Amino acid sequence: MRKIAGPGSVSGEFKDYDPVTNPTGTYIMADWANDVQRELIGIQDELSIAEADGSNKYILSAIKGVAIQHSKQIGELFFLHKHKAPAAFDKDNPDDFFPAVCLDIGDQDLDVANWPDLVPELRAIRAEYNEGKTGAKNEFDVTDWAIASNVATLTFANTTAELAILAALAEDNLVHGSYTGWRTITLPTAIGDIAAGDYAITAIDSLARTVSFAFTAADNSGAVNSVASFYTHRIEGSTTTARIFEASARTLVSANDADGAHIAGLRMRDTFQGHRFKIQATTNNTVGPNATDYTNRVNVSGNTVNIGAPGLSIGSDGVNGTPRTSNETRPKSLGGHMYMWGRNYVA
Repeated sequence: MRKIAGPGSVSGEFKDYDPVTNPTGTYIMADWANDVQRELIGIQDELSIAEADGSNKYILSAIKGVAIQHSKQIGELFFLHKHKAPAAFDKDNPDDFFPAVCLDIGDQDLDVANWPDLVPELRAIRAEYNEGKTGAKNEFDVTDWAIASNVATLTFANTTAELAILAALAEDNLVHGSYTGWRTITLPTAIGDIAAGDYAITAIDSLARTVSFAFTAADNSGAVNSVASFYTHRIEGSTTTARIFEASARTLVSANDADGAHIAGLRMRDTFQGHRFKIQATTNNTVGPNATDYTNRVNVSGNTVNIGAPGLSIGSDGVNGTPRTSNETRPKSLGGHMYMWGRNYVA
């Protein structure tokens, strides 16, 4: 938009009619009025609101809709206290607009027809080691390839980034429970006899540094100097869909830990910090009420060992420090539904 510049205007401002100093007032020229009209209609067009006579709320509805769309970044994760289904924009009920997908209702394959902004965003995301840091890597080195019985297997380099991504993917697969409906591997160019493309992963061996997937071709193998990537939301054979995975009972953890285990977009199981467990024993069979007595545990008297109900105590393994214990019950979480912002949703 631009300020008015017609006759009678001063520095882009309107001036009132004055019989002496401004007898014509400020002229409203067609080109300026059309600019204003196009700006206003453009607000409606952003939300596909058709022109209508007699309306005095569609510009406001469109402004509300655009404000909701851009209140978060595409793909941003957030929580709500109760479940809410996605809702398309309605010019008559703009406050109901909710272009977000719930992540704790199961795995979902999203179509670009319903999620025109989110699906392309998701399809472009690659799993990346040390994302945003020195040594970041999302194209992982492949050293060998093989095809046997219509199964292709790639061997990755024995280097830090490659070891980390394979370990993280193997962990994510354990969380998923199977290779069905899981992640894909992407070859930007052909590797040996294996064509470029997205392939559903059917096996990972992090010790052998291999990833396998179905590929129909004659048996063959060879060494190669190439790369492969892992687009975390792609579905093999599709260019218009993206897969998101269930996030029930999960919390957010910042990526890029020192071991490369937490890679953005991949999941991990809970782990227990390493400690030793020590058998507790006394030098006799005496049972008493004090902290130094070990009731019904392993008792030693001379060369005789009397085993009741063995007891274990947690001790340091010499690496991870003294384990923390407590006899109190403390709250550790607040339940909520996790969502991903899609910016736009079409029912």
